[in-house]
Amino acid sequence: MAPAEGPDRDWSDLPPELIRLLSRKLTDIFDFVRFRVVCKRWRSAVRASDLPPQLPWITDECWTLERGYLRFYSLLTGKTYTVRVQQSSDGELVMGSAYNYVLSYDYLTQDCSLFNPLTNEELLLPPSQIMFPWCVPSGLSPDQSSRYVIMSTNVNLRTTHLIFCKLGDLEWTNIQEEIPWCEFYTGGGKFINEGFAFHAGMCYASDTVDGFTEVINLATRTVMYVVPQPKSHLTEDFVYLVVSSGEILRVCQYNKYSREPCFFRIYRLELSSRDGNVVNPCWIEIDNLSGQFLFLHEKHGCAFRADDFPGFIGNNIYFLKQMFEDFAYELFRYDIKDGNVEVLHVPIKLGRSWFVPSLCQQIA
Repeated sequence: MAPAEGPDRDWSDLPPELIRLLSRKLTDIFDFVRFRVVCKRWRSAVRASDLPPQLPWITDECWTLERGYLRFYSLLTGKTYTVRVQQSSDGELVMGSAYNYVLSYDYLTQDCSLFNPLTNEELLLPPSQIMFPWCVPSGLSPDQSSRYVIMSTNVNLRTTHLIFCKLGDLEWTNIQEEIPWCEFYTGGGKFINEGFAFHAGMCYASDTVDGFTEVINLATRTVMYVVPQPKSHLTEDFVYLVVSSGEILRVCQYNKYSREPCFFRIYRLELSSRDGNVVNPCWIEIDNLSGQFLFLHEKHGCAFRADDFPGFIGNNIYFLKQMFEDFAYELFRYDIKDGNVEVLHVPIKLGRSWFVPSLCQQIA
């Protein structure tokens, strides 16, 4: 005799604590969205800000908005996504990342804004003072504890002009005067670039022409201290500055502009203090990221905990390298332990911009 069937379970009756626990397992943002629309109780138990950590989405090779959509490759899922966007001008371009946003720049009017492709939220910025700006992932945070936006000129130009604003400002503020951005070594074929990072109100700007890193307080526009280049310094092709668990890493890339395999050296910023002042700041070389992995692209990068992303392994660097044949980018993975470089085949040609998916909104 078959057992009598019991009443159907009312899944909306789950305790809020259990609902939140289940939502933390949903690393795919679309699974998370579907989870929240199951019923009102689930939606109220799990906020948009409870989205589990996400990995970058990288744009395809087309960086104009004339198509009426943007196409992205997700580092987490390995899938491509097409997002409809509205173009307000024929001159509108996508110019870099502000972490959860991409920078929209109109070269005809010099208007700038930050745009979240998933929520359609747009944050208006003052008109740009510089041609073809490039955004630096900076101090935007959902809790509004920091609302800085930092921009520099495009890497293709000969100089950089580093500027910043806070959301709601009517104009940009200079961080530095115009300084060398890239120089061409005759016969050497190498470009010397700079990397930038933002953390706790400080802007970190590294100049590989002389190897120094300036640490600038944005509130006062004061250079707090200068970090000399690492003692075991080699002539790198590119320097990235990355915030990792509250620390600043200097990631030096070699063979970036060569057909030879890339390799990296990583340094951690070491600070000592005396009477409340920083003394003898220096870079200490490290060979372990303590369970984290890095994503690097176009002058800056991010650090992520491998434990948050099934299938990802710590002590690796994911990076994009521009190819000579068609100027599109390819995705690679570098193993810090053994130095192996692996190309990761993706279904689209990748471009210059990326953002980390978010469902939260700023209130300008």
